[in-house]
Amino acid sequence: MIVNNTSSAALAAYSSAAARKTSTDTSSARNSTDQTADTAQPGNTESVRLSSTSTSYSNAIANYSPYFPVRSGMAADALVLGVSQPGATSSSKDKTFADVASDARKRMDEKYALMKDSGKPYDGSDTDRNSLMGDLDRRSLNAVATNEGGQFSTAEQAAAKGLMRQQERLATGYYSGPADQQKNFTDPYANHPIGRAKAALGFLDNMTAEEKTDPQWLIQHQTLSDALAQTGTEDSTTNKDKGHFHNLSEVLAGIDTDGSESKKAGSEEGSTSYVFEQVQAALRAMQ
Repeated sequence: MIVNNTSSAALAAYSSAAARKTSTDTSSARNSTDQTADTAQPGNTESVRLSSTSTSYSNAIANYSPYFPVRSGMAADALVLGVSQPGATSSSKDKTFADVASDARKRMDEKYALMKDSGKPYDGSDTDRNSLMGDLDRRSLNAVATNEGGQFSTAEQAAAKGLMRQQERLATGYYSGPADQQKNFTDPYANHPIGRAKAALGFLDNMTAEEKTDPQWLIQHQTLSDALAQTGTEDSTTNKDKGHFHNLSEVLAGIDTDGSESKKAGSEEGSTSYVFEQVQAALRAMQ
């Protein structure tokens, strides 16, 4: 309970009133007990849960924000959060997919205008791309990448696909971002290919609803699920062959993740699920 400081006079008055009327004290104590009980009600529990979620989101944003640089005064929180929470909604919350696309178009047009008014129009650099789409959650990015409503340019679609790909790469432990930040990145799945495969599967599980309607999502998900089921976990005592995960790791390691433009978005590597397509190809090759 939070109690405000009171003056000596107020305390004296309270003591005097308590001495004159004990029944009032009893009633006050009962009310205090009721108020304490109120703090344990479901509503308060929900507040704690929301606070925990907010803390988790804040930590995720802090961990990955250096890999999504933006212009001064702008932010890319939605892009950053999409690495660890691909299903998190902000810009697309409570909207139909058509409305998500219209909202994304409006947000981007506003960013274009801000950049132009600053005296430095949008230039297509990674920093400007992050600034342009920084407040688009993954569902909004997908609307741009798939040209929902036919209102996005080829360059905008490619930029959105590139950002979705970057989220996938970082989520599976491979660096993707500015070259000068790579030294600060640690692959959490180094020498742990099963953990990497689980991370890929977890990312697929948490993708947006529209992404999950793509037939490739089911193929990729089933392939990873089957491979993990056949291999078991790192805690398994059985002597199972883990060779195909080694190859999976090698294939993922070969992906262009240094932020360079050596793999153009318009090529096959421009697929929004390129990382998982490579996982699928690697596992099929071992059959």
